[in-house]
Amino acid sequence: MKLILALFFILILAPVPAFAHYTGELLPDSVAVMEYQMIISMQPSDTLTRNKLGMVYLRQNKLDKARAQFLDILKIDARNFDALDSLGIVESRLGDPSQAAAWYERALKIKNDNGCRQRFMAEKALLKAKK
Repeated sequence: MKLILALFFILILAPVPAFAHYTGELLPDSVAVMEYQMIISMQPSDTLTRNKLGMVYLRQNKLDKARAQFLDILKIDARNFDALDSLGIVESRLGDPSQAAAWYERALKIKNDNGCRQRFMAEKALLKAKK
């Protein structure tokens, strides 16, 4: 009986992995910003979390903050498709189809993505229409 009791306490007190940060995508934007900023402060080269933070800023229409995150990603990984594509979205929202098209074009050199290609073609059409 003592052996069973001892094993029970050992199992109860045994260290188990614990996850301090929720990594799901169902957080409200205000909470997600704080969460992602905390993770980035501990892991500055985490491009995935930086991209998530940039996307939250895009949803909030905080375009300068979004741009800063995506540019920071490119300092870490110059060929990051998501950052390049997202910078195209930022520039498009800022009303600069020329710059948006340039970012999309760089992204398409890395990955042939239909959504990115359609955004690229739309920006090119806007440029052509403005001439």
